[in-house]
Amino acid sequence: MTAQSSEPVLRARGITKSFGGQAVLKGIDLDAHRGDVVAILGGSGSGKSTFLRCLNLLEMPDAGTIAIGGTAAPLRYDGKGGARVTDARALNALRARTAMVFQNFNLWAHMTVIDNVIAAPVHVHGVPRAAAIDRAHALLDKVGMAGFAGHWPRQLSGGQQQRVAIARALATDPDLMLFDEPTSALDPERVREVLDLIRALADEGRTMLIVTHEMAFARDVSGQVVHVRDGAIESMGPPEAMFGPDASPVFRAFLSPG
Repeated sequence: MTAQSSEPVLRARGITKSFGGQAVLKGIDLDAHRGDVVAILGGSGSGKSTFLRCLNLLEMPDAGTIAIGGTAAPLRYDGKGGARVTDARALNALRARTAMVFQNFNLWAHMTVIDNVIAAPVHVHGVPRAAAIDRAHALLDKVGMAGFAGHWPRQLSGGQQQRVAIARALATDPDLMLFDEPTSALDPERVREVLDLIRALADEGRTMLIVTHEMAFARDVSGQVVHVRDGAIESMGPPEAMFGPDASPVFRAFLSPG
């Protein structure tokens, strides 16, 4: 599932973040090359979701550097744990190269399905509305939601909302897709359909970071597994190593608590 190129799609170095004096991230370094699928595993409160949110600057890190597609995040630090955006346009351009699929879908309730999917292409990327609608219909068909363009989010099941959220993420053709526990809010019978869709995106060569608790999925789909513990990367490697007999004892304990 990995197709390496010389310039990583994502390069993160020394990412730290604290909330109320509590260190949540303690200096995370991570690269992802084009076509990489990186599964990020860890216990509750380990910092894995905060790390994803720092990558597209939904959370401002306290220190560190982030570059996506070779473009560095326009941040300046004051040395006291604060970050300042130095160029709003560059920030928006950087964010436009990523797309995030959230645990709780985060569809805009006041918009229909089709309007959710076209919002970013039209209002952020300046795509003509007619072209955005054509692409949105193709993406809804791709995720198995072709007949739901005029529906409201409240009319959809959790699995359907998550598939629409994935179509919305794909609508901008991002360099990097971030998935934050995409199945944890779903009924068990809906988990498989969303995992199968993400698996298909991996097969297409999408570059993805996936925070997940689905261990079998992480083992089967990812090219790299990262175990985050207490705000730092405890171990990382290909799935055959991470889930094999030579895995870190700490990671083995995480896989088999008690």
